[in-house]
Amino acid sequence: MTRLAIDVGNTKTALALFEADKLLGQWRIRTQRWTADELRIYTEALLRGENFSNPDDVAFACVVPQVHHTIINMCRKWLKITPVDVSFSTAGIELSYRYPHEIGPDRLANAVAAVIYGRLPAIVADFGTATTFDVIDSSGKYLGGAISPGVGTSAGELFKKAERLNPIDLSFPESVVGKTTADAIRSGVLFSAVGAADHIIDLISSELDSAPELWATGGWGTALGDRCRNKFRICPELTLLGINEIGRKNREEGN
Repeated sequence: MTRLAIDVGNTKTALALFEADKLLGQWRIRTQRWTADELRIYTEALLRGENFSNPDDVAFACVVPQVHHTIINMCRKWLKITPVDVSFSTAGIELSYRYPHEIGPDRLANAVAAVIYGRLPAIVADFGTATTFDVIDSSGKYLGGAISPGVGTSAGELFKKAERLNPIDLSFPESVVGKTTADAIRSGVLFSAVGAADHIIDLISSELDSAPELWATGGWGTALGDRCRNKFRICPELTLLGINEIGRKNREEGN
């Protein structure tokens, strides 16, 4: 059986095709407010481009409400199935969280993947539109975490509020001391993100009973994870692995 895992973020949407736990292919596209027919065309084109057939099943995590219903409608119309919707009720992980319905499905998928593919306790840092830190204790229970603005979000707000600063492409400069305004912005935004990540990891780790395994994922996961003092296991497809596992488990349980 093949399963298509879909991770809809605020900026990018990641898709991956799995056979059991084997990753066959993955793609990233810009998130839009598609119709069900438009999303089907996009998805079929990606699959056909690498000679894959239609998937047997679909599981998805979506933080964009308008797209949530699009995916369900697409799957019902295209594949004649209702996809597995990642949520606190389907994730299959014990939660220690006051309002479980508030937890983002991508965060739950990250936690599930960290439990399955690594050791515990664990912290997952997902560097995307928002930077999220999710914590799993040594028993496999999801404890919660922290959320901060992502690199692109922070930079975007800076450009909005500071009229003399113009938008730039973000990449690490050669030196922390910028010799141009553009490099000064790059230095401030990116190195402060690295420092903030290290500080949050240190604070969270101090509240755990043993040293956690650290995961980095998301669009900025590789660039920031490599620069941090703390040593991360960098896994860009971590969320997709978790979505696939949640889909597999729910189908086995008949959901």
